[in-house]
Amino acid sequence: MNIDSIKLDLAKKIIDTEDKGIINHIKAVFETHPEDNWFESLPDDVKASVEQGIIEADSGEGTPHEEVMKRVKLWLKK
Repeated sequence: MNIDSIKLDLAKKIIDTEDKGIINHIKAVFETHPEDNWFESLPDDVKASVEQGIIEADSGEGTPHEEVMKRVKLWLKK
């Protein structure tokens, strides 16, 4: 089944249903999965930097948020 056939089939099911729960679920999917993926529009070097930061954070590298906030508060008092 090609994408156009799937979309048409889904549209028919949406039109035919009276189940508000299903409609709300479908609506939520569209609201939480925007078509515009801003990350993909970033330059490759920026994406690589973000991905490297995630890897480092997942492996325990970096400074915890709480520590950063303590440092910022001290810095702001100066």
